Amino acid sequence: MGVPFPADRGWIRALPIGGPFGSVPGMNYPIPGGLLVAVEGIDGAGKTTVAALLAQWCGERGLACVFSKEPTSLSFGKVLRESAQAGRLSVEEEVELFRRDRQEHVRRSIGPALEAGAVVILDRYYWSTAAYQGARGVDFRKIVAENRAVAPVPDLVLFLDLDPAEGLSRIRRRGDVPNDFEELESLRAVGAIFQALAREPGERAVRIDAAADFREVYRAALAHFREAALEKIRQAPGLADRGERAALLE
Repeated sequence: MGVPFPADRGWIRALPIGGPFGSVPGMNYPIPGGLLVAVEGIDGAGKTTVAALLAQWCGERGLACVFSKEPTSLSFGKVLRESAQAGRLSVEEEVELFRRDRQEHVRRSIGPALEAGAVVILDRYYWSTAAYQGARGVDFRKIVAENRAVAPVPDLVLFLDLDPAEGLSRIRRRGDVPNDFEELESLRAVGAIFQALAREPGERAVRIDAAADFREVYRAALAHFREAALEKIRQAPGLADRGERAALLE
């Protein structure tokens, strides 16, 4: 099935927040403390499309929503993106730059949005750092612990699980040239870490079979997304308008 977006993904951009996000007129903020959702998985799994469709779903309902991705286009993210073209950094340098990029992302965008009660949907987050840099030899659990110390834990991780061979096939079908991490053995190592993360205790993660028909993948992602949002509304103390808030998620 074809993806309902143009093949050129250049229209998708991170949306950093500067001022008081809660002052945006006409938007709805039904979830106390906001909702942080990370979409994770190997290259080719469909993360960007799922994240964009969830953001579209929110926008159609007037839900305040930030759709962003990592690495960002901010100062440290730019260094990481440039290194992918100019030559790989050491794994230690990459881990540190990802951590700093994420800190800036949290300060400028993620944190203010959540404080205002908005939905934040991320195309990659610290699981990706743990998986890709972990595949280069760093302890992936240490990466997760270090990032949890500086960045909020997601309310939901949507793990799109896909066989690496199929991921490579999709990358080539869309006309891209696989990079160093997009070789079969590298992707297998990355995928194994993603699967290990999904089994870690305390992770609010759900596995979705990304090899299924895309309509089914998206339906599953949306169902888990809505349930995570409704659960935050149910658990928030002192709300007299739970029904009205929940109705905004229909």
